[in-house]
Order: sequence, then structure tokens, then C-alpha cells
Amino acid sequence: MSFEYFIGGRYLRAKHKETFISLITILSVAGVTVGVMALIVVIAVMAGFESDLKQRILGVESHIVLMRHEGSFSGYKKISKQINELHGVEAATPFIYSQIMLRSSTGVSGAVLRGIDPESAGSVIKILKNSVLQNLKQIQRQGNSKTFVPGIILGKELARNLGVLKGDAVYLISSRGMISPIGYLPAMKRFEVVGLFESGMYEYDGSLAYIDLEDAQKILNMKGSVTGIEVRVDDIYNARNIAKKIVSELGFPIGPEIGCE
Repeated sequence: MSFEYFIGGRYLRAKHKETFISLITILSVAGVTVGVMALIVVIAVMAGFESDLKQRILGVESHIVLMRHEGSFSGYKKISKQINELHGVEAATPFIYSQIMLRSSTGVSGAVLRGIDPESAGSVIKILKNSVLQNLKQIQRQGNSKTFVPGIILGKELARNLGVLKGDAVYLISSRGMISPIGYLPAMKRFEVVGLFESGMYEYDGSLAYIDLEDAQKILNMKGSVTGIEVRVDDIYNARNIAKKIVSELGFPIGPEIGCE
């Protein structure tokens, strides 16, 4: 028998007159066991919560957001192609960001509008399925008239607030309208709900609305321009270094915003 086993057995198997010492030993071992078990359980729960929260956020947000300090910029197709060619970049997609109002037959709600490219957005925004994204391009003809209605994707909570389901119509109202003889008029356009998404986070599900990039450019008077470019990288923990590399390649006045790391 080794020395360690001998010492351990000596304190665990006490003699008849030393039963109290054996009881203290058992209680001490049980206390240490329970303490270590509780610590492991807490660490596992916190690590799982952090992983789940990060996954939910990064299902909606990109790893890197590239924007100009001066505002919107043009030539985004060429810049997106340059970014896609960089080592460590998984995908890049242009986007337009704006605050709008949505009106349905039963309610009105403020929303955050994201104009996206259906061809490339699915590789960056994982919460949106490619099958739903393609519906943004499918313009719906209403009856025998020549009215065309583009598609819009809403968060489930936002759709619930508006009282709409897939196939219903909503009106998008933007403050970036036009000046008419009777004064300033906000822009308004009809859209059809072609899909709903659920990220599991109310902040996103209750505020985000996605439409086709070209439709966003028309209604916001941003022809040929975008707000920025979203980038997804292979290794999120290397996002800051890749962002610096992108800025060095493109130069000032373009600057990145780093997502969750």
C-alpha cells in the first residue's frame, strides 16, 4: 500500500474510540465535494449563457461594420469585392440603416429599417434564411392591375405589434420625403410581408424590418449609395486585426465598428 493510501485510510477508518474524528473527516470531504460541484455547475451555466447570448446577437449583427465618417458612400460594390478577397473574411454585404414608421390596418409602430442585398446578406446575417431573402426580389402583382408590391421581412414581435401575418400589407413611412407645392411630404410605400424572423431577443424581434437594398435606396433617396458594409470573419476573436487591415487597405475616412468579441 502506498503512503498516500495509508494516510487516507488511517483518517477514514478510525478506531472505535476515535469515531468522532472519523465523522469530522466525512463531513469535511462532503463539504469540499459539494463546494467544488457547485462551483463547476455555476461556471458551466455562465459559460453556456454567454455562448447562447453571443450566438443570438451574432445571428443578427455582423462581426465588423464598415462605415464612412462622413456618412453614406457610393462604390460599395467594388469595396465589397475588395473586402471579400482579404484573408480571414468569410463574407461581406452592403446595407442601409434608417429609422421609419410602419403602418398596418390595425396599428402603427416605429421600426429600424435595414436595406439588404438578398444575394449576399444570408452569408452575414445568419438569422435570415436564403429562401425568405429571395422573396424580397419577387415583386407581387395585385390582381389585374399594374401595381407592384415589394416584400418586407419583420421580426415576430414587431409583426405582433402591427397585427400582421405573412402575406399581409404594411405601409412604410420615412421622414426622407420630398418637397411639394403644398410643403414637405414624407415618403410612403406599400410592402407585403413575405417572412418573419425570431432571434430570441426582444430588442431585435420588436424593432427590425428588412427590405431589398434597391427599394431602400429609392424610398430613402440614396440612389447608388449605402450606409455601410457588414463583414463576417472566420475567427471572431481576430475581428479587430482584420478590421485594422481593411481600414489600412481602404484608408481614411472609412472606419470600422467591431462586433462582439
